[in-house]
Amino acid sequence: MTAPGSLPAITWRGLVLPAKRPIPIPDGRLLPGVTLVEGPSGSGKSLFLRVLATLATPRSGRVAYFWKGAGDEPLVFPGTAPDDLARIRARIGYVPEAGRVLQGMRSGSALHYLAAVRAVPEPRKAVAEALTFWGLAETASQPLDQLSGGQWRRWLLAQSWLVRPALWILDEPARGLDHEGTALLRSVLEAYSAAASAGDPVWAVVVDSEGRVADLAGEHLVLAP
Repeated sequence: MTAPGSLPAITWRGLVLPAKRPIPIPDGRLLPGVTLVEGPSGSGKSLFLRVLATLATPRSGRVAYFWKGAGDEPLVFPGTAPDDLARIRARIGYVPEAGRVLQGMRSGSALHYLAAVRAVPEPRKAVAEALTFWGLAETASQPLDQLSGGQWRRWLLAQSWLVRPALWILDEPARGLDHEGTALLRSVLEAYSAAASAGDPVWAVVVDSEGRVADLAGEHLVLAP
């Protein structure tokens, strides 16, 4: 049996979220698999996900990721060099609770743009696979602001999946999804659980206040207000 201390983990210490009222987060860790982040309104669930995704800088403390940087040191945020920050972000997919439309862009071209910005390997293939898997192939030439609510939610999932992330961070991912979209989301989360059980260092971290995928979580992280 593998000792608990030797399991791959994403850890944090001394973390204080950058809200108007600072929100301290008890030291903790994420083990591979699907983790449900829970807590009442105001507990910092969405902001915690943004810090994990390196999109918000905590007031204090830092997150240590499982991966190593150029100098064979653990990658951390904040406090890492720009090249190492890029290495962290290259392994992360993030689905925001709402998201902003890229004005004037079409569904497919927006994914191609993001694939280029994120230096996704084989970008054409990655975009085609993401559009097909998430049921958006027919929307490739459609302006983003003309997508239906359900299609927009699928597009947010598709853009997060371009890199096949080792750390998939999802803020209310099932909100607004139809039955088929929810089934696709559940299938991917189930694949993350299976991969983690087989020993792969992969994480899916989810906020799901509607309870549509909560049953797939193997771990729970409860934040207090």
